[in-house]
Amino acid sequence: MEKKLYSIGEICSITNLSRKTLRHYDNIDLLKPDFVNPKNNYRFYSEYQILKLQIILALKDNGFSLEEIKKEFLCKNNKSLHNFIEKYKHKIEKIDENIEELKKNKKNIENILKIFQFQDLEKITLKKFDERFFYSLEGVGDSKLNISFMDIFKIIQSSITSGNGYLGKKIKNNSNKSFLLFKNDIYLDKKEKILAGEFITIRYRNSNRDQALNKITEYIKNNNIEIENVIYEIEIVNSFLTNKEIEYITEIQIPIKKGKLMHYNLKDGKFIGCGKGYGGEIKSEITIENGKISNIQFISHNETKIISDPAFENIPSLIIKTNSILVPNVSGCSMSSRGIRESVKNALIEAGENPELLELQLLEAENLEKIKHGNNKKIIRPVENFDVVIIGAGGAGLSAAIAAANRGLKTVVLEKMSSVGGNTLISMGGINIPENSIQISKDIKDSKKIFRDDILKGGDFKNSPMLLDIFVNNALDTFNWLKEFVKVEFKNELIHFGGHSVPRAAVFKGKYGIELISKLRAKALLLGVEIKTDVFCESLIEDFDKVIGVVGKIENTPVKFYGKEGVILATGGFSGNIELRKKYNPNLDERYKTTNISSITGDGHIMSEKIGADFTQMEYIQTFPISNPETGELSHVGGTRFDGAILVNKNGDRFVEELERRDVVSEAILNQENGVAYLVWSKEIESLVNRTEKNKEEVERLKNSKLFHKGDSLIECGEYFGLNLENLSKTIDKYNTFVENKKDLDFNRRGDLVEIKDGPFYIQQVAPAVHHTMGGLKIDENCRVLNKNNEPITGLYAAGEIVGGLHGTNRLGGNAITEVIVFGKKAGENIGK
Repeated sequence: MEKKLYSIGEICSITNLSRKTLRHYDNIDLLKPDFVNPKNNYRFYSEYQILKLQIILALKDNGFSLEEIKKEFLCKNNKSLHNFIEKYKHKIEKIDENIEELKKNKKNIENILKIFQFQDLEKITLKKFDERFFYSLEGVGDSKLNISFMDIFKIIQSSITSGNGYLGKKIKNNSNKSFLLFKNDIYLDKKEKILAGEFITIRYRNSNRDQALNKITEYIKNNNIEIENVIYEIEIVNSFLTNKEIEYITEIQIPIKKGKLMHYNLKDGKFIGCGKGYGGEIKSEITIENGKISNIQFISHNETKIISDPAFENIPSLIIKTNSILVPNVSGCSMSSRGIRESVKNALIEAGENPELLELQLLEAENLEKIKHGNNKKIIRPVENFDVVIIGAGGAGLSAAIAAANRGLKTVVLEKMSSVGGNTLISMGGINIPENSIQISKDIKDSKKIFRDDILKGGDFKNSPMLLDIFVNNALDTFNWLKEFVKVEFKNELIHFGGHSVPRAAVFKGKYGIELISKLRAKALLLGVEIKTDVFCESLIEDFDKVIGVVGKIENTPVKFYGKEGVILATGGFSGNIELRKKYNPNLDERYKTTNISSITGDGHIMSEKIGADFTQMEYIQTFPISNPETGELSHVGGTRFDGAILVNKNGDRFVEELERRDVVSEAILNQENGVAYLVWSKEIESLVNRTEKNKEEVERLKNSKLFHKGDSLIECGEYFGLNLENLSKTIDKYNTFVENKKDLDFNRRGDLVEIKDGPFYIQQVAPAVHHTMGGLKIDENCRVLNKNNEPITGLYAAGEIVGGLHGTNRLGGNAITEVIVFGKKAGENIGK
């Protein structure tokens, strides 16, 4: 049968390529035509050539150059599956390198913009600079001075490459020396240094130099600051950026003599100061000996344990070491770091220090590079070998680590934050377990079937039956495992979360999820698990079709963590990744806050997507109805909703059943005026659990934002928020009749109805925030991640919120903690089997 040939015009029509491109491919021997007519030089191609052309175009679309395609893919000597895979791996590495370079460029440009956009003029500011360099420009342009073109080229190159080359003057002993200032010192030999240290600074516009100079010298004199005998004037905005001289900005920088900023003679003794952290007041006692800080003790604070631990471990010791509050925040606990510094500042004022200087130090500390706190920072090895690598140190990751280590596997947990716990740590502290011991003691009838039916109904019957069966059937055993093996302690109380037929959420002892995470962490360490914090994992390592590890970064240094048995992803959801949210649910854009901690950004989703993992139900994203309208913080005070508090709108009317599913309540609130609602309760409800007393720090934050009010009367509280007082009174009276008759005729509220009659009364303004992502990775019954062909990816496991399918369209409250423990434990038990 004669082989069919296609003309160059037909090929162009099929492929949308131009004749010029095809001729070029012919000329470089990339794609030769099957036949060239010797009479007219017309080119003809076979069907095989068309297929070959499609391969070329696909490789080109994947970023390979024509030379690479010709040499690496089409050369017969190089053809093999191994070579193909290796070339694609190498291309991915190059792309990752380019991405990192682009990120650096972006950061550099952002820093430059930040510098130029800062125009806070004639304000005294304390700044701390690293070592800098300058090249004197005196004599440049003088024909008698022998400056080579290469010297000038290097000066320009240095300023551009470092991203902060500024013209300036050095003023000393009534002489001026013009220079070019820069950080990077690798280009020039003839340079001078400006030593690292603290500088008193002020910025001024073009014509206000004398006024600014007088102001800063008067400040130095009045505060007895000892300075070096030199002034630097740096042009921040000059003719390079604008033709308008009125926009020129110059900064005066005067170096302070080392250790001479704190000029007052501190009184020896003990002094107390208070600062404001994330959890409220931090009270510290400092000891001054021989005019220096020798000790810092904390009298009281309400910072969240584990999360704030790195701040309390680092900030006080740095303050003592430097005898200064000019120390940076710890990554992941900035508010606690600030509160500690502020408490020490106020104690130092009592000891006799100058308040203005301390305030300068407090402000400048915010500009210092944050401390990365982790046990990994002692030794950084390029390769680490384990049996099991777990990414994420929340409830799922720690449970997996315990289960794996208990099998004798050498296990490491990698966490990108400075402390362990993840979202589990800040949860409401309830874990749903059917037929648990607290239910039995309270004579509450429950069963696996009722539990399963509640979850199916709550998820609109979109739940994965396989995952749901594992979840329900293992919940009670996992609860007992926590109590008996991990030694987690529980209160003798239950939470009745929305959407559940009965109260079934056992409550951890203490506050939030601290008891759970503390005990999980302790058990993991006891079993020999290595927990490494401040490790950002960026890509999975594959060997052909098996995941064998992950590339992490420690202090910007890449480290390969190999797991002989595989890797478990326990990185949580993607609520904090706005782009991913918008990809699957465009409505959840920048307007929405999130209740999650800052690290929940879908890192595991991004890594696993790159290696072909499959996802399910990513569009199902849940909001939490009772959150801080300004910050998105999940409200623990607002847990009164479960105790009997009711929701009203601006008009004072109820509009939804308070114990409905989270998505239903959230949507109902968003439909009210300004997208907010008001949670109302009184003494009768407050006395049941004392939520305001137990969450004083949150109440304080809400009060400061005018989102909470406690009053002797309902009218007083309603007036505070501008509610319709007549309707509000009618609503409460009507509701109290429902309580009396034990039947909510308006919304058929579940659970116990509690009256709202006696003061004090409480009203809290609330709004939904993005809380949980139900969609995620597809896994099988052994927690193995599946690819798009529904086949397990060898060596890759997942547990917790990163997994999709269990909850369907909506997760019922209290099920998240059950999920992370059940599936985390299961992943650790199954990995490598």
